[in-house]
Amino acid sequence: MVTLLCLSWDDILIPRVLTDLSLKDCFNLRCVCRCSKELVDYYFGKIKRVDLVPYRNFTPAAFSVLSSKCNNIRFLNLSNCKWLSDEMLQSLLLNNVRIEYINLSGCLGLTSACLQPLIVCGTALKSLKVRNCHWMTVGCLEAISFHQSSLEEADLTSCWDLGDSSLETFVRKFDRLRILCISNIYSVTNRTMFAIAANCRWLQHLNVQGCWRITDDGIRVVGEYCRNLESLLVNDCRSVSERSLGNLRTRMFIDRPRYQIVPIRSLNLQV
Repeated sequence: MVTLLCLSWDDILIPRVLTDLSLKDCFNLRCVCRCSKELVDYYFGKIKRVDLVPYRNFTPAAFSVLSSKCNNIRFLNLSNCKWLSDEMLQSLLLNNVRIEYINLSGCLGLTSACLQPLIVCGTALKSLKVRNCHWMTVGCLEAISFHQSSLEEADLTSCWDLGDSSLETFVRKFDRLRILCISNIYSVTNRTMFAIAANCRWLQHLNVQGCWRITDDGIRVVGEYCRNLESLLVNDCRSVSERSLGNLRTRMFIDRPRYQIVPIRSLNLQV
């Protein structure tokens, strides 16, 4: 008997059916019968994009299926998957060493060892996002700097263990960075800003919000040497003022509004 699953998988079912299904739909189809399970597993081996953000109830068991079947992922977004462990992530990364984009922001159950397979074996990483990942240590960042070479985007927001020394090494290695976010790292000073100015000439977006120890001198030198800069986020940088921001506003977006001085009107006092 001829059924839907008898149609060509590569020519019809995958490009015209499965690509229009959500990840949840694929798992539901996988449960229908043995043949549909084989079809979905075969499809998982071809997908290049995995984004679990829309799936709040995604389970470790389902993630284990992805880890064992997917081997061609380029884009991986696991943001706020608080149930994720080092072992689960490492299993997936071992099978997908050509990842270009990875977002682990808010994955609080991980440690600095979770990225080891990608750092050591991967060669295509261009975007790394680890916002609010306090497990991102100096040693982990140094390992990334040593093994990787193609990074163009990094979000290290609230990675409190980092500081000037590790960030200097980082920006020297990745001189093709276009987007860099180091906000809320309270130990960052002008040393990091000077290193950014000296190395990141292609930088387009820089976020240093909440870096209290950065001053006008650091902002001024970045503005002078990073001529491709399109946006600069400095909100809650308490030592940065209009002395450095004023001349940059005509060239780029700055998140802090210009404070206009309202002249005091003279009062006509009548005796």
